[in-house]
Amino acid sequence: MGLDFVEFIMAVEEAFQIAISDKDAGRMTTPASVVTHILGRVGGADTLACLGQRAFYKVRLAAIRVFAQPRSAIKPDTHWDSILPGGQRRRNWRILHQATGTPWWPSLTLLGSFPQEVTTVGGTARRLAAQIPAVFKQPQEGWSQRSIENTIKSLMLENLGIKEFRWDQEFVKDLGVD
Repeated sequence: MGLDFVEFIMAVEEAFQIAISDKDAGRMTTPASVVTHILGRVGGADTLACLGQRAFYKVRLAAIRVFAQPRSAIKPDTHWDSILPGGQRRRNWRILHQATGTPWWPSLTLLGSFPQEVTTVGGTARRLAAQIPAVFKQPQEGWSQRSIENTIKSLMLENLGIKEFRWDQEFVKDLGVD
């Protein structure tokens, strides 16, 4: 297994809040085999809950607490520039991450700007729901095959740079993953 694939598997573990043994990871040669493995571990009846909405509420609550903002000031289309106090943006962004209690948080760019997809509170919530969806699921909630596939697609794009693929393609041979 190459480093890229190991990092992808780690992202899958984080997204679904599970541990994957090296032996099981070695059997995951295609995106379909990853989905099958995950479905076997966490599958069940998916709920109609909106994970993005749950993520938004978590992020909004953290911003209210950390930056003493009124609830009405934080909407999905609210830009972070209007909430985060001026100066020390990286520090404040880190503090906000800690306040959410999430295991993953989007990084600022090298120049300290917000990446395009997380310039708003809602954009950040959607990104969190896509990257670490299990954090926003209730313990009794399962995952449908479709929701697992959507998460795997997102993780493949984020971690491997793979946008177009077939589920039966092999990571190493067909998709060029190291």
